[in-house]
Amino acid sequence: MRLVPFASDMAAGVAECYNDLIAPVPECHPVPPDRFADLEGLASQHLRDERLMVAQAEPGGVRGFVHVGIVAAGLDYRPPVGPGTIRFLAYRPGERPVGKLLLDWAEAWAREQECTVITAWNGSYPYPFYYFPDGAQLSEHIGHVRALFGMAGFQERGSELLLTWRDFVPPVPQPPAPECRLELVWTDGPRLRVQAMRGPEELGHCIMDRGQISPSPEADDWCFCLALHVSDPFRGQRLGSFLLATALEEMRRLGCRHTALSVSWRNHRAVLMYTNIGYRHADRTCNFFKILDESSELARALRLA
Repeated sequence: MRLVPFASDMAAGVAECYNDLIAPVPECHPVPPDRFADLEGLASQHLRDERLMVAQAEPGGVRGFVHVGIVAAGLDYRPPVGPGTIRFLAYRPGERPVGKLLLDWAEAWAREQECTVITAWNGSYPYPFYYFPDGAQLSEHIGHVRALFGMAGFQERGSELLLTWRDFVPPVPQPPAPECRLELVWTDGPRLRVQAMRGPEELGHCIMDRGQISPSPEADDWCFCLALHVSDPFRGQRLGSFLLATALEEMRRLGCRHTALSVSWRNHRAVLMYTNIGYRHADRTCNFFKILDESSELARALRLA
């Protein structure tokens, strides 16, 4: 087994490894080799110095890969030197030595770059075709990779629940207790922002996006709730469910059949509201971090978070 830098002639093997990994993940679709045509096409605008390393076996071809980069200054944690990050790591179940080789290399690389922290599966830097546009972290259905990170001393951070509702039937919007007027604002995508207003004051809003960045032929059948916010004084007065129901009604009118959203697993109030309406739990995702220098300012910030 050896690790080699990615080259375009490895695209088919890397795509096959990726597709094997995401096969058990709900609503995550396989991709053709051309999605891995070159590293430039995969690059994130938020990262620098990206590298994609491939584990090769002879015979046997690609056995796994890891994609790393450094968070650009001023983003995410805003440290003096951005943390290293693992965008993606793939290997097949039962091949732990391959996964360990890839993960050990990624950590050693981060240390060589003088990174004080390394993160992994951060939803801010996903592959453009992996999962839904929000909450694109490591799925609980990829259990062997999740366990590998735990064994290597990585800590979970930012766990999210993915809720889906196939063939949704929009609930009838029930007027909330606070009197308000609705404003529907459409932007490219299409993206809808439903705003509850009282005079110039916004009481709450719901943002719904149609489609996902995916090669799936079903992409346009989906709408994703990117945000649902109600100002503190107006919570518990049916305003949130009213905004959501209105947004779903508009998306259904647009032709969407299915809907999904991501919410913090600790937000029990929101999960109750969503599941009462019709959403169901499909997945739990998380990202990770590992402190490489305990004395660093970033390490102290993470311990306090």
